[in-house]
Amino acid sequence: MNKKIQILVLFYSFTGKTAEIAREVAKGAGTLPGVTAIVKRVPEILPQDFFEKKPALKSINQQLAQEFPEATLEDLVSADGVAFGTPVHFGSFASQMKQFIDQLSPVFIQGKLVNKPAAVFCSAGSTHGGEEATLLSLIVPLLNLGMVPVGIPYPIQGEGAEFDAGSPYGAIAVSGHKGEKTMNEGERKIARILGKRLATMAQILTCECEHCQRYRSLIAQES
Repeated sequence: MNKKIQILVLFYSFTGKTAEIAREVAKGAGTLPGVTAIVKRVPEILPQDFFEKKPALKSINQQLAQEFPEATLEDLVSADGVAFGTPVHFGSFASQMKQFIDQLSPVFIQGKLVNKPAAVFCSAGSTHGGEEATLLSLIVPLLNLGMVPVGIPYPIQGEGAEFDAGSPYGAIAVSGHKGEKTMNEGERKIARILGKRLATMAQILTCECEHCQRYRSLIAQES
């Protein structure tokens, strides 16, 4: 019998838009039997007085802190798969996520994230506002950690029809320059598909059947 699978959806959100995607990714992962998805946020590194001067952002920050606990390195190690989410900041991922990843040297040295599946998602102010560059830049450190990226093939995105959301590299939501847009159903669908694919890969990579254990043993010998 296969073990129960735990998926960690880890995100940073400045305006709450990336948190919306995180919820959908978790929903998708949780549709598979035996899978539990937990959503956590990386710590905020902006000083508190920054938010004191911006009441709207302060309110969002407080709401996120109440809903989502901060993640620890142990959360990544214990999870069977991890989805990383970030807003687009000048064509790359947020410094808050970068700082969290930069703390993973002890985990990297011990190889504790090797062969763990990973997925990425992001929110942006506009279409073609750097979304794919952000997803690709976020994948780079995950590859260095030995993780296995999980994307979304084009045929699955459209389910046989022309698609209008997402990317092969991960889920995307466009919130508008003033944050006036909420996720549309296409964006939600892609996020759920990404979560489901991540959970499926985690099941495959942790399968306890004799064949899968033997295959993983062979890979370990090659490395």
